[in-house]
Amino acid sequence: MSGKFCYRCGISEEEGGPLIDGLCQVCFRKENPVLLIGEEINTELCQNCGSYKKGGIWVDPGAYELEELLFEVADNALLEVIGDSLDERVRRFEIVPAEELEETEELPSGTALVAFQPVDWHIEHFPGIITYEVRVKARLHELQEELHDERKRVTVYVRQTVCPRCQKFLGGYFEAILQVRAEDRELTEEERKAVEKLVEAKVDEIMRKDRMGFIQDTIEKEEGLDFYMGSKSSARKLAQAIKERFGGSISEAYELVGLDRQTSREVYRTSVSVRLPKFRRGDIVGDRKGNVYEVEHVDGRGMNLRNLSTQRTEHLDWKTIKRERIEAVAHEEKEAMVTSLTPGEVQFMDMESYETFETEMPHSELREGEIYRLVKIRGRYYIRGKKE
Repeated sequence: MSGKFCYRCGISEEEGGPLIDGLCQVCFRKENPVLLIGEEINTELCQNCGSYKKGGIWVDPGAYELEELLFEVADNALLEVIGDSLDERVRRFEIVPAEELEETEELPSGTALVAFQPVDWHIEHFPGIITYEVRVKARLHELQEELHDERKRVTVYVRQTVCPRCQKFLGGYFEAILQVRAEDRELTEEERKAVEKLVEAKVDEIMRKDRMGFIQDTIEKEEGLDFYMGSKSSARKLAQAIKERFGGSISEAYELVGLDRQTSREVYRTSVSVRLPKFRRGDIVGDRKGNVYEVEHVDGRGMNLRNLSTQRTEHLDWKTIKRERIEAVAHEEKEAMVTSLTPGEVQFMDMESYETFETEMPHSELREGEIYRLVKIRGRYYIRGKKE
């Protein structure tokens, strides 16, 4: 006999296996529990948006159906506690399915596997109550012949609250105003609808990363649209998205609104302004060389312009548009019917006054008896297109 005995139960090393810190195998596992988690965990769920804390930060849920949401929140709360509720000698742990844990018989020293599953729940009203069975297998010491295998029941209480974002939203909080205007004109109804649709889509995208990126309110004004935003960064991102889609320019202004009570610093509210280009589809414009165009498309890259003399469409970026000094030109619009065609000339009849007039044959293919939309600029007629 070696003369070594477990100081707790008195069994010899030959019978109880290699001693660990003076304890036999059984006593070592009993005296050194791995799973130190408490029996209750309390967590919170925002009753307004369904968000909850994860790693100390409020996050949006993956599910919005109430039963799935409650289990998502409870699972997360349990997972966050498990990592801090294992013996400090566990250097690495992994969450695994119950079936995998059941089959595990060997583990490296300092390693644990954890599985959990709900065994009882009451989620008809708040607080939601979900009880889990948590099981862990671990090896704390290299001399262990059998793994720790421990089970514990833990009850998670999911209580309702209102997250900081919703508190601010419900209190009317906003940090910036996104103003959408057009240069030297009012926004068209078509532009208003397109901007609102773009903003709606982009806000959902922005809020995945910026929880304060909400729209507090939308105000329609005669000159444009105002979006009251929960954060400055979201207003800037939306402004950039609008500029990329419609073109234009962005500017910012700041207004002192008070002092921060905690830091005594001045608090400013930001106005982010997007000005859409003065041009829109259907406008008649001219360049410094005297060419006349109809605007066919406007976006963040520039404009598609159809030369009314050649009927060819070309794309100009905003730098070129500025350099070529493209501006709206005064013109007279009318509808007229082709009454006769000669190789070099075409005769029209004004559909309003029934007067006839002649002009040079344009590059367009015209047919007698057809009605066309014309513009008259500095005494010259241009064909915009056939009347639909």
